[in-house]
Amino acid sequence: QKEKPGSAARRTGESRGPAKKVNTGAASRLDRLNTLKQLRQQKQEEILSRKRLGAEHDDDRSAPPKVVAVIAFHTQADTVSLKRQIMVACGATPEEAAALPPHQPAAAVLPPFAQGGPGCAKPRILVVDPPRDLLAVLDVVKCADVVLAVLGPHASLEDPSFDEQGYRLLTALKAQGLPVLIGAVHGTSDAMAMVSNKKAADSKKFVLRYFASELGADTKLFQAQSAEEVKALVRALGGATPKELSWRGDRGYLLAQDMEYSSTEGVLCLRGYVRGPGLSCKHLVHLTGHGDFAIQKIVVLPDPCPLSVPRGSGMDAQVSERVVDQLQHESDLDTQKLRPYDPTTAEQTWPSAEELGEDAKMMPPPKVPASRRRGGMGTVPAPARADGDEEDDAAMGDEDGGDSDQDGTPSVAPSGTAETDDGWDVSSNMTMEVPSAEVVAAERKRRVEMLERSQEDMEFPDEVDTPLDHPARERFQRYRGLKSFRTSPWDPYEDLPVEYSRIWEFEAFASTARAFRRQFEEDCYSLEGGGVTALYCAIYVRGVSPQVLEAQPRGVPFVLSNLYPCEQKVSVMHTTISRHREYKEVIKSKQEMALHCGFRRLTARPTYSEIPKKSSSCKKYKFMRFLHEDTVACASFYAPVVFPPSRIMMFATTPAGPELVASGSVDGVDPKRLIIKRIALTGYPFRVHKAKSVVRFMFFTPADVRWFKPVELSTKKGLRGHITDSVGTHGYMKCRFSNHIKQDDTVLMNLYKRSFPKWYPPAWGGAQDATPENA
Repeated sequence: QKEKPGSAARRTGESRGPAKKVNTGAASRLDRLNTLKQLRQQKQEEILSRKRLGAEHDDDRSAPPKVVAVIAFHTQADTVSLKRQIMVACGATPEEAAALPPHQPAAAVLPPFAQGGPGCAKPRILVVDPPRDLLAVLDVVKCADVVLAVLGPHASLEDPSFDEQGYRLLTALKAQGLPVLIGAVHGTSDAMAMVSNKKAADSKKFVLRYFASELGADTKLFQAQSAEEVKALVRALGGATPKELSWRGDRGYLLAQDMEYSSTEGVLCLRGYVRGPGLSCKHLVHLTGHGDFAIQKIVVLPDPCPLSVPRGSGMDAQVSERVVDQLQHESDLDTQKLRPYDPTTAEQTWPSAEELGEDAKMMPPPKVPASRRRGGMGTVPAPARADGDEEDDAAMGDEDGGDSDQDGTPSVAPSGTAETDDGWDVSSNMTMEVPSAEVVAAERKRRVEMLERSQEDMEFPDEVDTPLDHPARERFQRYRGLKSFRTSPWDPYEDLPVEYSRIWEFEAFASTARAFRRQFEEDCYSLEGGGVTALYCAIYVRGVSPQVLEAQPRGVPFVLSNLYPCEQKVSVMHTTISRHREYKEVIKSKQEMALHCGFRRLTARPTYSEIPKKSSSCKKYKFMRFLHEDTVACASFYAPVVFPPSRIMMFATTPAGPELVASGSVDGVDPKRLIIKRIALTGYPFRVHKAKSVVRFMFFTPADVRWFKPVELSTKKGLRGHITDSVGTHGYMKCRFSNHIKQDDTVLMNLYKRSFPKWYPPAWGGAQDATPENA
């Protein structure tokens, strides 16, 4: 057998050529460059992780604990037991874990096996298990960094892993914006006893399938029954990288771990970790679900969950109780929500004919400025340092208010506790009495009529019947004709209502928002020690009434967030929303809804309008009488200002609790936005000759025909025309069209008027019966 070439040389140790020299200097230089690159990446990851956890500073203070919201999506899931087992895995004794009360936040330092790699800077967690209530879950997840979705151990085709309340919670959380989500299977002892060994494998497959179908196949799902499985879950919690939510990224907020209330002084003390840029006594704060308040003082407290080995110079060990900010003068805070009512703004004086004649020789008459027009708005000036960025009358009533035209029957059941046979709420807002049979019958009749009107609006949009007993020129005197809905001009300051004299307008909304954000950050960082972000603090909120504590659900922590300047002022908010398919009831414009705008929670009566598809110099939004299914619309309402970005969710009250109706995002504030209501008067050809026709049933008197003669006509088959003359005494009229008209065509006359949102003071904490004059 022949040897391979070179084998003999290798066997004898001989070399075929000189050895290749290695440049050790170049190799060490590459190693140094690679090491520096890795250190930079670790530093960047650490800074990003700290910012995601709410620590905006780059000093030696530790990042706040990672907030883990433990949510049960099925009645079989046991969140209290899982929270206690997580505490045991983090080093707590079984006795200490068993003493933890339900729904109480618990902080712990992660064990070494769960602290992650270098640069993670997140060695602590704060575990919160809110009750299975929609509002409680949404409030906690607003501040959460990780959502731990807990499912029961049993699932099948008949019994899915998410029960009805679980699906409702999941839909609302997706609409609000989910942080990082991790799944866990942990049930009660009774639920575990129900699963036999034979069905355990099948149940596990069903649970995994339901979880993956709702939350994606990439989302991790852990079994959390034994101690070792809980340790694996804790390791995943420690290694999870928080996701930044844009709507809360620039705001300071606090999830209260403890609270104390002084009824004599009306001061509420909230203790917890401050996140985001921080908080300052120079700015108002918002208690989610309760309103706007002022901070009396901010006190930094010793950390109740210190790290075993302090970072850097040990700043955590040196922090003692100290006051870092205090409200000096209450007059420094701008708490004004509405502009003062001035009845003279509605007055206009015009010179007489003699005065005009005398002054005509000297100078032309002056123009009436926009600020003196009826109901002129207050203007918030643009900041000096801003950058260069720039009802259906048949359904809504004559004054865009209540229902009046077709039936005149208002709703008799806004909300309450009593229900009809089909499970709908019909009791009064003011009493808790069970309604009578007449009230129940009226509510059923109202619901049927609303459904019929909604279906009619979809089939015959904007069509209105001309009244027989009232002249059309008086009935529709507020309306006008337009040559083109998209391009025809419309003065946004024309004939404003009294409500507009009480609200605020911004000269440059986007620039003002940016300037106020910078101002807030500067005020927070100017405090002693560089601010209170990432520190455990006590926030003393003044002016809190005892009703606030009574209204706060038991077991739900308070959520405190900052307000930028002017965010307490009332204006016209505009949002873009899309309706959810799960809600099947009729949604009418100006119907009362519960809204969640970021950290805010309020009630309002939104007005819906179609979003223009094409741009123009005079953009108009067409009023929508109903929010139909699979519709994206603009919702407008009076409310305190919310600077975007911010999510919005719309809820309706049902017997099962709040149900998500629509969700979207906040566009901003613009009282000048034109929401135009269109109605279409219909007539039918009586006699036809080429492009001429005699049309009837649009009007019923010759005076009405002459009144509306200048308005252009159109047909459903695309023709355009105009009225030439009146015929007879019954409202018949001669018309000429752009082409031959057919006998089966329908003649339309489109009329327009501007619609305004519904005045609703409860949106900013006012009385429901307050008028624009006395609000």
